[in-house]
Amino acid sequence: MTWYYRVFLIILICLKISISNAWAQFTLTNFNNYYSYINCIISNEKILQVNNIQFTSIIIETNEKINEEIKVEIFTENGKPLFLISKFFDNENNREYKYSTGLHSFNKTLNGIKINFGNFEGQVKISFIYSPKHNLSKDLKLYKFNNPCDKPLMISYNEWRKGLPDPKPPREKTKVEHLVIHHSAGSNSDTDYINTVRNIYLLHTQSNGWDDIGYNFLIAPDGTIFNGRDPIGAGDDDEILGAHFCSKNQNTMGICIMGNYMNQKPTDEALFSLKYLLAWKLKKAKIDANGKTLHPKSTGSLLENICGHRNGCSTSCPGDSLYSELNKIRSEAARIADSCGLILDVYNFKLTPKIFLFPNPSDGKVYFNTANIEANSELQIFDISAKLIKNIKLQSQSVTELNMPKGLYFYKVLTNMSVFESDFFIIK
Repeated sequence: MTWYYRVFLIILICLKISISNAWAQFTLTNFNNYYSYINCIISNEKILQVNNIQFTSIIIETNEKINEEIKVEIFTENGKPLFLISKFFDNENNREYKYSTGLHSFNKTLNGIKINFGNFEGQVKISFIYSPKHNLSKDLKLYKFNNPCDKPLMISYNEWRKGLPDPKPPREKTKVEHLVIHHSAGSNSDTDYINTVRNIYLLHTQSNGWDDIGYNFLIAPDGTIFNGRDPIGAGDDDEILGAHFCSKNQNTMGICIMGNYMNQKPTDEALFSLKYLLAWKLKKAKIDANGKTLHPKSTGSLLENICGHRNGCSTSCPGDSLYSELNKIRSEAARIADSCGLILDVYNFKLTPKIFLFPNPSDGKVYFNTANIEANSELQIFDISAKLIKNIKLQSQSVTELNMPKGLYFYKVLTNMSVFESDFFIIK
C-alpha cells in the first residue's frame, strides 16, 4: 500500500468520524406526547432538519453570549419560511439557559422543520411543544365589563386547559404585597391567544418541570384576561404562590402581557385590562400603588409595589417599551382603585413623626427637616390626582428644600421597613 493511499484512507476515516459525530449530536428526545427536544452543538454543520414531528410552538435556548445580531431561518417541509428570529433575548422562562428566542406559537400543527443557524456557533436546546387542537371561541374580547370595580371577566384555567395534563398539587397561599409585570417574549403576530396560553402552560410544566403555569394571570393583545395558576382549593387565584419572580415569589402576584415588548408598545386593549386588573387587586389587598415594601421580607430592600420582572433580577422582562409605561400604569391603576373606594390600612403608619415640615401653607418653598431620619429613606411627593411627581432620597441630619408651584400635595416618608409618615401640604 503506497503512502498516499494510506493518507487518503486516514483522511476518509477522519471525515467519516467527523460527519458521524456531527449528525449524532442532532438527536431528538421524545419526552412525552406534548414535549420533545434536541440538545446539539452548532459548529460546521449549520442546517438542522427534523421531520415527522408534531408541534405547535418552538423555543431555542443557549448559554452563548451573543453580541451581534443573528438570523435563524425556520422553514416548513415544503421550503417556505415561517418566521425569522433576528436575536436571542434574555431567557424569561428557564434559568438553565441564559438566552432564548422566546416561545413562538403557531395556529396550526406543523410536522417538519428546517433551521438554518447562519453564523451562530455553540450549544443550543430546541424545544418542540405540541398542544392538541382546542374548540374554544377565539373571539372572546372579555376586556369589556360592566362594573370597573369588580374582578374583570376572564377565561378560566378549567376552560383553556381542556385536553392538557393537569397541574400538580399542592398549592401555597401567600399574602400579596407586590404586583409583578411580565411579558411572554413570544411573537407579536399570534392571533389564537388560547392556543398561545396552552403552549406557555406546556412549556412551563413539561419543559421547565414546574407544577403549573408560572403566572397568576395572562393578558392577550386584544385585552382578554386568562386565569393562570390553578389554586387547587388553596385560596383565591390572586393569592397563590407563583413561579415567575427570580426565585423570590413569596408575597407576589405575577401578570404576563402576551407578546414581546422590547421595541413595541402593548396594545391599548392590553393596557386597559392590565390597569383594571391591578386596580381590583390594589383595592382587595389594600396595596399602595405608588408605595414600596421590603422584599423579600426582613432580608431584602425596598421594592415598588407595582414593579417589573427586571426589578427582581437581571432580565430584560417586561421589555423596554412596556417597562417605560410603568409609572403611567401605576398612576392610572391608583386612580381607578381610589375611585372604587380604596382605603389603605393605617397599621404601617407610625404615630410619632420624625420629620418636621414648614411652613404649611407655603408661598412656594417648603422645607423638610429630616433630623433623626434613617439614612436612605425616601420622600415621595404626589399631586392631587395621586400622581407621583418627586421621589427624593433623604439623608439624616439635613434639611430638604422643595420649590413647588401652587397646589395641594400629599407626601409620604418611607423607611426600609414601612411608611412612617404621611400628610398634606399646600402651596398658595
